Amino acid sequence: MEIARALYNESFDHGLPHVERVLKWARRIVKYENIDLDVDVLTLTVYLHDVGRFIGNPHAYYSALIAEELLNEIKCPENLKTRILNAINAHSFSYARISRNGPQSDLEKVLSDADKLDALGIVGFLRVFIYGERERRDIVYSIRHFHEKIFRLRHLLYYRYSRKVAEKLTARTAKALNMLVKELGTKHI
Repeated sequence: MEIARALYNESFDHGLPHVERVLKWARRIVKYENIDLDVDVLTLTVYLHDVGRFIGNPHAYYSALIAEELLNEIKCPENLKTRILNAINAHSFSYARISRNGPQSDLEKVLSDADKLDALGIVGFLRVFIYGERERRDIVYSIRHFHEKIFRLRHLLYYRYSRKVAEKLTARTAKALNMLVKELGTKHI
């Protein structure tokens, strides 16, 4: 776990703070949905899910490659390694669409839902602009991103708890975006 932590920076959008929030969401999903998952396996999977993001896209693919090396180093049993790598490969909204490899197991679905929940609400709102600024995207691009991806996430969740929370978080995101667009004026839409 310490090795995985060391691979992340402190960036709010995709660094260690993001991973820790995803773990919080994952634990809540498991609790409220009464899912039988080994908490250590879940924790390890969450900590490894974005380790390849610093390489580029598709980040899920690169994260799985790095995770495989780390799991080999600790002599992770083959069946467990496969479960973890499948979850990492399936968690990404964009990569799952390209690879047609969406979540199947509870571990995969919990990671996918938890990661998407962190993209919503005020936290998600901030993440879009922090990431956009780092990638030198203009504000119009970031605003469009909400309509092209963020507002669609609530329809891609697997668990009732996740969908219920996502409705509230999406409403907050929409409210914040509407306030921003109103302050900026129509030239930014």
